[in-house]
Amino acid sequence: MTTGQVDLETCDREPIHLIGAVQPHGALIAVNEESQIIEYASINTGSFLGSAPEELLGKALWHLIGKDNAMQLPNAPLDPSTPELLRPWFIRFAGQNGKLINTECLPHRNNGHIILEFLLPEPTPASIWEDELLRQGIISELVKPGALTELADASAKMIREVTGFDRVMIYKFAEDKHGEVIAEATNRPDSFLGLHYPASDIPDPARRHFALNVMRSIPDINCKSMPIVSRSGAVADAESDNPLDLTYSKLRAVAPVHVEYLRNMGVGASLSISLVTNNELWGLVACHHYDRRLISSSRLRFAELLGGTTSALLQSIENTNQLRKSIKAEKTAFRFEQQARSGTPLRDLIVNQASNLMQLMDAQGLLLSLGGDLIEVGSVPEKKLDFSYLRALLSDGVATTSHLSDVIEMSDAQMQVAAGAALLDLSEDSKDYLVFLRSNFDQTIRWAGKPEKIESRTEDGIARLSPRGSFALWREERRGKSRPFDAIDRDALRILRRALFALNSLERERVALEAQKISEAEEVRLRHALLDAARASSLGELASAIAHELNQPLSAIANYVNACRQEFRNAGVAIPARAEQLINEAVSETTRAGDLVRRVRDFISRGDLNADYIDLNKTIRQGIDLALVASQLPRLQVNLILDHNLPKVWADPVQIGQVVLNLARNSISAMQDSEKQVLTVEAAKTDGFVQVIVRDTGGGIPAKQQKHIFEPFHASTTKGMGIGLSLCRSIIEAHAGRIWSEPSTKGAIMAFQLPIRVEQDEKTG
Repeated sequence: MTTGQVDLETCDREPIHLIGAVQPHGALIAVNEESQIIEYASINTGSFLGSAPEELLGKALWHLIGKDNAMQLPNAPLDPSTPELLRPWFIRFAGQNGKLINTECLPHRNNGHIILEFLLPEPTPASIWEDELLRQGIISELVKPGALTELADASAKMIREVTGFDRVMIYKFAEDKHGEVIAEATNRPDSFLGLHYPASDIPDPARRHFALNVMRSIPDINCKSMPIVSRSGAVADAESDNPLDLTYSKLRAVAPVHVEYLRNMGVGASLSISLVTNNELWGLVACHHYDRRLISSSRLRFAELLGGTTSALLQSIENTNQLRKSIKAEKTAFRFEQQARSGTPLRDLIVNQASNLMQLMDAQGLLLSLGGDLIEVGSVPEKKLDFSYLRALLSDGVATTSHLSDVIEMSDAQMQVAAGAALLDLSEDSKDYLVFLRSNFDQTIRWAGKPEKIESRTEDGIARLSPRGSFALWREERRGKSRPFDAIDRDALRILRRALFALNSLERERVALEAQKISEAEEVRLRHALLDAARASSLGELASAIAHELNQPLSAIANYVNACRQEFRNAGVAIPARAEQLINEAVSETTRAGDLVRRVRDFISRGDLNADYIDLNKTIRQGIDLALVASQLPRLQVNLILDHNLPKVWADPVQIGQVVLNLARNSISAMQDSEKQVLTVEAAKTDGFVQVIVRDTGGGIPAKQQKHIFEPFHASTTKGMGIGLSLCRSIIEAHAGRIWSEPSTKGAIMAFQLPIRVEQDEKTG
């Protein structure tokens, strides 16, 4: 059996479920679940069952309790529930000496064993009228209160009436696991009400057992434990090869460190009832008696019923409080969403609702970092704090602390106004956040003794951790902390954060889209400016080329006419007046033609785009018709594959018609010597564009010329000056479109696309 020394390193990991002993007010046996052979027995079975351990171990259970009882056992509710409930089995059987044994048995299944704990039955049952009064009291006294403190007071008083203990306390755990006495019923002159007990008073192993077992009864703290032995005769504790797991045992012996703790308090007997809410250990009902106190099983079951009722009502109260705050947070979030739909910026929404937000979160200050701006409302530190350190505490986008100076280095002045903080992360990049600040909350905590355990050394030098030896009132003055953010606060913060994060994301997206639109509009403007310059340059080149090409023959014509006149004069032939007039007019007209070419060139260089929403199919047909007028291909076949549901496009019909005309003329010219002469023009909608494809069955475009065909003065056919495709590119790009050639093994494929723009209603703009 584990007794005596407890090392400092292992105190919180002590295997109290493998203590290998029971308290002496009952006896225990454990049988193999399959064979029902008794494998463990406490050394006091003779007093309770009429047979010593050596007479039981290795034998079938029916030898002890009889075949009828043994056959009933598998049908009993054996699986432990969480929390454990008292489910007694009242049985009788003949002992070894033939004497009839009446006993109360608490059976349960654990790790392949059925463990049976035997208690002496009550000498007389409780009066029916008394039981009924207790039930009525539960209904009238416990169900009535709506506040937690009132419920705790009523529960403490009733449990004391049922159990008769000198002192009954309702003990609530804080988030840091320390406890506070929030209610007390006692016949003692002193009071523990309002006292705090450190978390170390209840180690983690004990907390786990409190969560699994509602009841823990210790009738006599000074009793001698009864070891449990196995068939080998060894004590079945943690140091043995086959320890017995007593996790769900009601008779489990008391750990030495807890015995010492209760002795230091002067307690002779104790009863603990776990208070469990939402599947977590909320607190304890701690019953103390200053002498030994063994209460009947029926009273234990009533105490268990009271504890379970109190737990359920506590859970109801806490859930109600949480629901109320969650509803307030949801309503606040809903208001934000409603107002955001009207176009109000998130920054203005938060500033306008700042006082309501701070009231909801019991905060005295608020900081908002949004879009690079920092907004402060209420009580905030004059010197700025770096709240990025709080991000290490983030959980679901929320970080809270009641002791901000543990996270951020702060001055005393800063701690006064920002002792605690809650941070809500409002963006993926962590640049936007909302912080609630709680001011310093000076608190005097009344501890039941100084909250440290005592370290002592044994003769062989082993460090031993002992319970606190004194429970005299000890005060602690707490500074630099705020009121804590509890689970209810964090739920409300998560609700707010979820709504604000979504609204901020939408606002960021909207701003980004607006910026993108502005950027795209500026890009289009610049592109048009560049394209205008390119078009002016290309068309200027075109006009210059035309002027150059025409000026030479025009000059030649003028020279030839003048030469004819001179030849007539040299030959002595008199030129009739009418002929002289015609000659002069011919020279004048050639000069005028040259001047006209120059003026056309200047006009083209300064040309404007006259765009409107046009029917592209109609424009395509007009361009093809013009191309066919000059066609000299008698076998030419034209296929128009046009989508009649094409949306209208924003374009200059004359210029787009010119593009179609140029592409068609090039294709017709390329098919001059082809056996098969087919011109195909397709128009279709694709991915936000209208796309036009021109195919022919000509000789195609040589690979070496593919990348140069849109350059000015680079002919793609054997005829012309090579400015047609350059002009087409300038026109299409001026319309924010794109033109290209596609590789083909049969003929040439040219394509261009124009963007689809939603046609605006003239009335709405």
